[in-house]
Amino acid sequence: MSTDSKHVPLSLRRKIVIALDSDLLVPAILANQTAGGTAESSEDVNQATQSRFSTFKTVAWAKANIIRESEDHVFLITCVNPEASSATAGQLDTATIASMWNSMFYDRENHSSRAKEAEAALRRLAEALSRVGVSVSIEVVLGAPATRIPEYVHAHRGELLVVQAPVRSALASAFSYSWADSCGYSSVCPTVMVKQSDLPDNVAVALDPPLPTPTTTANAAASVSAETAE
Repeated sequence: MSTDSKHVPLSLRRKIVIALDSDLLVPAILANQTAGGTAESSEDVNQATQSRFSTFKTVAWAKANIIRESEDHVFLITCVNPEASSATAGQLDTATIASMWNSMFYDRENHSSRAKEAEAALRRLAEALSRVGVSVSIEVVLGAPATRIPEYVHAHRGELLVVQAPVRSALASAFSYSWADSCGYSSVCPTVMVKQSDLPDNVAVALDPPLPTPTTTANAAASVSAETAE
């Protein structure tokens, strides 16, 4: 999908790639609800809504501080990795074996569904950008984000990469790079990493009207999930 609010050729625009964390864009709790899974508690749903709101704040921050709507084009992307597995390595108990057996038949369908949910969520963010005059397109990229995002930036001649820092534990951060870190090292253009802890909620006013805040009720969060299922 591409939305050009001003008649400036794409070739003449600065190309900004904004890469969002798919785990925050499409939280597992809301994804399970969309797939017809068991209902989660309101606390879990509110946490998932917080995660989605963090992606909105990332885009809003970029709009307020980086994007020039009359001169830029934004590529809004996320990665869904078909090779990712929720099973714990080395634990072949009954539950894990059952999960592996089920994944033989359902993983492809689940990843396809997750990609569709991610695309729907990106579309909502793109519409918010478009309403404030930003030229924007969206894409869900399949594969590992650490490699696929730099490839995407190179292929689309990106001039600036903005990445949403994933939420990681202190231990994980101490012993390994995140996909966002890897993108910063391997990207062919300058990279800006946006940490969620640095973003106040009021940054959302950069996109007018803003999407629901983290105080959204469980019913509102459920309605968002219903939209992604369409």
